[in-house]
Amino acid sequence: MSLERSAEKQYLTAEYERYRGQAERARANEDRQTAARLYRHCVALLEDVAELEPSDRLTAERRELAANLDTVAERLEGGEPPTAPTDDGGSSTGHSGGSPSESDAETEADPERFLADAPERDFGDVGGMSALKETLKDQVIDPLERSALYEQYDLGVVNGVLLYGPPGTGKTYIAGALAGELGYQYVQARAADISSSLVGEAAGNMQALFEVARANQPALVFLDELDALAAQRSGGSQKTMSESQMITQFLTEMSAIDGEDVVVVAATNLPEEIDGAAWRRFDERVEVPPPDAIARAAILRVHCRDRPVVTEDIEWDTLSEQTAGYAASDLELIAATAARRALKEARDADSLVPIAQQHLEAAIKDTDSSLEAWDR
Repeated sequence: MSLERSAEKQYLTAEYERYRGQAERARANEDRQTAARLYRHCVALLEDVAELEPSDRLTAERRELAANLDTVAERLEGGEPPTAPTDDGGSSTGHSGGSPSESDAETEADPERFLADAPERDFGDVGGMSALKETLKDQVIDPLERSALYEQYDLGVVNGVLLYGPPGTGKTYIAGALAGELGYQYVQARAADISSSLVGEAAGNMQALFEVARANQPALVFLDELDALAAQRSGGSQKTMSESQMITQFLTEMSAIDGEDVVVVAATNLPEEIDGAAWRRFDERVEVPPPDAIARAAILRVHCRDRPVVTEDIEWDTLSEQTAGYAASDLELIAATAARRALKEARDADSLVPIAQQHLEAAIKDTDSSLEAWDR
């Protein structure tokens, strides 16, 4: 395989891995429309990878995986229960098929699984969200950096920040950027990583999560899907008992980090579902709305800046108007789709083709707003 084809395959595979991860998270959160849309993007990427494989066997494996993901997308769009795709595509996709091994089970039981790589981004990588970034700087970053000054005014640091709003508006992205801005260790968990129907197990997972954070402080804990972890409590079943224990443990842990160099950032699409006591544990509760016109242009610029594009030739205001009603994640997808269009032209021309206005506008036409499905 030539160097150019190898580099192209590496790029496409990295894009596939990124969007596959986003699709899996959306599926786990039962956000069917977003998951289906992201799986469709994975299918297109796999089809491009298949064309670059050096053997018929690998090409067939990529296409088989693409067909599998296409079927999953159809099921999700049809309202059928979201099921995990079966991977048969081999190692180049980064996912392996088959049953989990004993080592996989051991990894799942290891509290260190909550430790994540430090996010390679800070607020400079976040397009728009000016008001939110200023709030986080004033209420979280400044008190941590000048704690002695705040103590003189009997004001402590903010240990808990709750971000709420529709899916895809950038809550997860801004949490990672905050960790990068602070230079903190990143500890993260989704509802599926913590919850369990077995009495005591979910509470134990919650305790382990915070133990890892305290052992690696200064640390930022990111809890995604807080509504599933700390839903309003009611009595009755064994499962409800497990949920109640988990919430109680969460409240205990939030109290225990007072005075520790640990910040908890949680995200939810359904703030009205959160238990009242859990809601009150967050010193700052900030709505993350869909990006406005200025933010949409900024987000597109951010996702295009590391790609070949002649910035001054792009009509950013026009693109901003065309993406009214789109979420931040939709804009990221648009930039990636435009990049793939330009890449295909570059492959045919055997020379670099910058991302142009027509690539971005075509990508917008191919990308539906995830917020439209959410509003329905």
